[in-house]
Amino acid sequence: MTGFKSPFLELPESAWLCSNELAFAIFDGFPVSHGHALVVTRRLVQTWFDASPAEQSAVMDLVNRTKEILDARLSPRPDGYNVGFNAGQSAGQTVPHLHVHVIPRYHGDVDDPCGGVRHVIPGKGNYRTGPKTAQSRRTLNLSSGYPNDPVWRRIGPRLQGATEVDILASFVQPSGLDLIQSALLLAVKAGAQVRILVGDYLYITAPEALRRLLVWMELTQEEFGPGGCFQVRLAEIRSLLTKPESFHPKAWRIADQAGGLIVVGSSNISKAALETGIEWNLVGNLPQSDELNTELLNAFGALWDQSTILTAPVVERYAALAAQSRRLIVQPEAQDIPDEPKTPRPWQQNALLSLAAIRAQGLRRALVAVATGLGKTWLAAFDTVAFGGQLQRRPRVLLLAHRAEILIQAEAAFRAALNSQWAQTKVSWYVSDASDMAGDLVIASVQKLSRPEGLKRLSSEKFDYAVIDEVHHAQAPSYRKVLARLQSVFTLGLTATPERTDGVDVATLFDDILACQATIGNGIEEGSLVPFHYIGLKDDVDFQQIPWRNGRFDPSTLEEKVEN
Repeated sequence: MTGFKSPFLELPESAWLCSNELAFAIFDGFPVSHGHALVVTRRLVQTWFDASPAEQSAVMDLVNRTKEILDARLSPRPDGYNVGFNAGQSAGQTVPHLHVHVIPRYHGDVDDPCGGVRHVIPGKGNYRTGPKTAQSRRTLNLSSGYPNDPVWRRIGPRLQGATEVDILASFVQPSGLDLIQSALLLAVKAGAQVRILVGDYLYITAPEALRRLLVWMELTQEEFGPGGCFQVRLAEIRSLLTKPESFHPKAWRIADQAGGLIVVGSSNISKAALETGIEWNLVGNLPQSDELNTELLNAFGALWDQSTILTAPVVERYAALAAQSRRLIVQPEAQDIPDEPKTPRPWQQNALLSLAAIRAQGLRRALVAVATGLGKTWLAAFDTVAFGGQLQRRPRVLLLAHRAEILIQAEAAFRAALNSQWAQTKVSWYVSDASDMAGDLVIASVQKLSRPEGLKRLSSEKFDYAVIDEVHHAQAPSYRKVLARLQSVFTLGLTATPERTDGVDVATLFDDILACQATIGNGIEEGSLVPFHYIGLKDDVDFQQIPWRNGRFDPSTLEEKVEN
C-alpha cells in the first residue's frame, strides 16, 4: 500500500460518530440503507486479519457503540443489523483500509431477507428454498401496531422512492394527514403518481380533512407541474354499482424500483390507526408481476372509476350531509383528539418574551430571523396562542407564503397550536381555486392574494395576527401590495436569510424591529441541530475577463469559464 492515501483518514474528526484510541466510526459515503455506518482503524491497515488484537477489539467496541447511536438517532428505529467486512479484492474490498460495515435493516427493505450476508454470492443466500420464481419472492408479515410495530414505520420509508402510491381508506382524519403529509408530498414532488380513495360511510371522514386534501390537489398541480400527480376521490356508497351496506376497506399499494409494498388491514388514515393504536395489518413486499399486486391494482381501479372526483362542491355537499345525518357514529378514532403541542425550545422561549415586550410597547410589526430547521413556524404558532391569551379569545390569523409546501406544513402547526387552547379552529384557504377567507385561520398564497380581486378582499378583512413567511421576498411588488392592504393588529415576518444580495434591508418593512435572531450555531449549541463540516471549493475564475451586461455577467461566457 505504498503511497496509498486512505479517504477515511482525510475526513475531519467532526465527521466521526464516535471514536476510541484505535478506531473511529463514520457514516458511509455510499449507503445501502438509511444510517449505514463504517468503523475504521486509525492506523492504515489493509484487512481485519492484518490488524492487531487490540485494534480488532477496539473496532468491535465501536460497532456496539455505533449501533446504540443509530438506534437512538434513526427514525424509524432499525429492526435489525448486518455487520461485516470484506477482506481482499476477491471478497469485494474496494478501499484497502480495514473498515467494518454496520448496516441498519428495516422490515420490508428487501423482498426476502433470509440468508443475510450469504447473499454476497448471488443465488446462494436463501438455502431453505430452491430457485426463486416471481411468486416465491412474495413476503407477507404482520404489523401489530403500537408500541413496537406501528404500520407507518413500514410505510413511511417506502414513499421516498415511490413511483406509484394508491391509498384506500374508509375514512380520513386531520391527524392522519398531519402524519403522512411530508413524506407524501415529497413523493409527489419527486414525480410519484398518488391516488387517495376515501369513503363517505357513516360520515366519519372529517370534512376538514377533505378540504385539506382538496387544497393539496390544487397546490401540487399548480406548483409541481406535470411531473408528480396527486388525485383524491370520494367513494359515495349510494353511487357504487353494488350498492353496499358498508364501506370498510383499508389498503396501501406502493410501487418503487424494489418492486412494491402492499398493506391491507385495519388502519385508516389517522394518527391512531397508523402510529399510536393497536392495529393489525398484513404487510407484503412483492414484484410488480405478482398476481396479488395485479389483483389489488384492479380492485382499486374498479372502485376508483365509480367514485367522485373531489371538488369544492363535493366537499361542501359531504359536509352538509355529515352535519345533518342522524346516523353519525362517533368512534374514539373519529374524534381525532389533537396531539399536545410541542414545547418551545430555549431560543423560542426567549423569542416569545421578546415579542411580548415589543407588543407591550405598542409596536405592531416585528421580524424574526432564524436558521432553517430551528422551528420559526412553530415560534409564530406559539406566539399566536400567547397573543390570544392577551386578547382572552382565539385570535384571527392570516398566514401568507409563496410555496405550497410551506403553506401545507405551516397550516398543520398553527391548527395544532390554536386547537390546544380553543375549540376546533375553522381553517379556510385562499389559494389556487379556493377563495375562502372566512376562517379563524386563513391560509393564503401571495400569488393569489396580490391579484386585484385578492387585494380587494384583503381590504375588507381584519386580522388580529398576520404571519408573512419567507419574508426576504417581501421587496417583490406582490408582497408590497399585500402589506399595503393588510389590516392586522400585529404582523410577524419570518425568514432564514435576512441578508439580500441586492442590499435591500428587509427589516425596514417591519419598522426595523428584529425580535429575535437564531443562527445555526445557536441551534447546534442547544442541541436542536447537529454539527456539520463545511467544504468549500476554490474559485479561480478570472471574473474580470467576463463581460458585464444588463446588470449581470454574460451567461454564455460565464458558463464557459466556470466549466473550464
